Amino acid sequence: MGPRAEDELYRLARAGGPIRELLAEVALRLVSTQAWSRLGYTRLGDYTRERLGTPARSVRDWACVGARLDELPELRAALASGRLPWSKVRLLARFVETGDEDAWIAFAEQHSVKTLEGELRAVDRGSLEAGAASREVEDGPCWVRISAPMSLAFKWQRTKRQAIRVEGAELLSGEVLERVTAEVLAALPVQLEEVGEDENDENDVTGDVMVLPIQSAASPPVEAVSWSPRVVERDRPPAQPPAFLDRLIEGLADADAFELDTRLRQLIRLEQRLDAQLSRLVRMVMAPEYEWSGERPTQEVLARELLGMSPSKLRALLRIERVGDQCPALREAYRDGVLSWSQAETLAPLLDRDVDGVWREKWVAYAQTVTGLRLKEAVKRAKFVRDVDPEIYQSHQQDPARFAVCTAEDAAETRDRQKCADPMRSTGQVRITFEAANDVAQLFRAVLCTLRRAIERETGQLPSEAEAFEVMLGHALESWGIEEDPWLKRNISKKYRAVLERDGWRCVFPGCTSCKNLHVHHIRFRSAGGGDEPENLTTLCAFHHLRGVHGGTVSVTGSAPDDLEFALGLRPGREPLARYRSGDQVVT
Repeated sequence: MGPRAEDELYRLARAGGPIRELLAEVALRLVSTQAWSRLGYTRLGDYTRERLGTPARSVRDWACVGARLDELPELRAALASGRLPWSKVRLLARFVETGDEDAWIAFAEQHSVKTLEGELRAVDRGSLEAGAASREVEDGPCWVRISAPMSLAFKWQRTKRQAIRVEGAELLSGEVLERVTAEVLAALPVQLEEVGEDENDENDVTGDVMVLPIQSAASPPVEAVSWSPRVVERDRPPAQPPAFLDRLIEGLADADAFELDTRLRQLIRLEQRLDAQLSRLVRMVMAPEYEWSGERPTQEVLARELLGMSPSKLRALLRIERVGDQCPALREAYRDGVLSWSQAETLAPLLDRDVDGVWREKWVAYAQTVTGLRLKEAVKRAKFVRDVDPEIYQSHQQDPARFAVCTAEDAAETRDRQKCADPMRSTGQVRITFEAANDVAQLFRAVLCTLRRAIERETGQLPSEAEAFEVMLGHALESWGIEEDPWLKRNISKKYRAVLERDGWRCVFPGCTSCKNLHVHHIRFRSAGGGDEPENLTTLCAFHHLRGVHGGTVSVTGSAPDDLEFALGLRPGREPLARYRSGDQVVT
């Protein structure tokens, strides 16, 4: 394509405007009516992950913009025509009033996203973020890394699962670390301000605990910040969107949950195909050998100013494109909509390995047969096993389903069940790594150091960082011991507790992340002669039990735990929205 690849990039970038306009309108209708509950999903995040393959925050972002577009017709036109990228439109939709619309659009055309954001915050009296640029850097995320034996790595995984069980919702690693630190801090009064202040203290106990601030991308130079496509290219008409886009907005006010789901999926698939083409062109024009006809932008500026997306999303798209060189099946499946954005993003880090074999294609095929939640869990476990025991990982990588069902981690913790017989190594060192907010990371570091000093005073020997961290995890696990909860012993029978324990203390409905408000459900109703046999009992959250099964929007049949069949989105005279089998297996 030579030096004109950038022209095609400009054209395709502008072609995304009409798609985003309709996404905003349809997402607004979906969010305002909470249509996901009619389809059989407890929360928006579960629905977007399983049906749309995109984060819930993106859908809410689209809906927020959609709520303002009727009030700001010029902004709608600027988005639909490609005059402004999405990154600027979402900022203007949040702050701008009708009377100032034209002036702000003109300002946005001439300035960068960063400059526009600063100006908008400065004039927004109610913005809590006004003037907080320095605070954002100070409170940014950090990487916390601890050298530890593999046995402690397993204990950390168990602690994360227990924290999710206690919280009743999914948690990030940094959020689990915060709760562990809070538990220890509550039981161990300390003077945190006195810890580690003397840099020359020969008894400093910070050891190998590394708290590394994540450096945000440096602000590009002035000429890069003000970079924009050449005026001659901006004035070119964008590529014409497909004619069916007009039909996706017709009768939107009367569209039911199923119709909204269909329209959203069509729009997202179209945008996904566009993103796949954009990532290929970005990779081409950002190559060192490519000669720009004008000024060369940085990758971050290109993402925000032209493509209207975050630099992190562009990096993820480029990774998918790059991994596609080794695994064409991933690139093709993403481009054709067979894999969603969430699925491709989840697989890319695992497949980005310099190891030959057909195992990559098997992971791509596996992703198409399970829920997004099960895929994330399988990939997370695969990466964990790869780090702690490469031999087991090598033996399992040809069969991704083994990571979803049982791994060395599970074998260590559930030897009595013996669902798999893989040996577990108990020796060797690994590095436990997690991301946490800066203040959480610093508090953890202080508590860990203080705990080490306290143990030294009692035992006369300074423990290692890993030993002190193990004490912290042990204290948290003891504090969260659900089995010892007197309320459970008093109110839930031993038989029902066994069902909850068997099902991992979470709703078994495919794609559901609920870990609280759990009910033990009789698959064959007691009114129909169903008994309390374990195979007739399963764990459902309150939503799927009461509003789902008994509300007639979902069904659960079969025998627990391994021979269940699920159906979502039931409606008279029509096929269900989706069907699954035990193990989150998709029924095609």
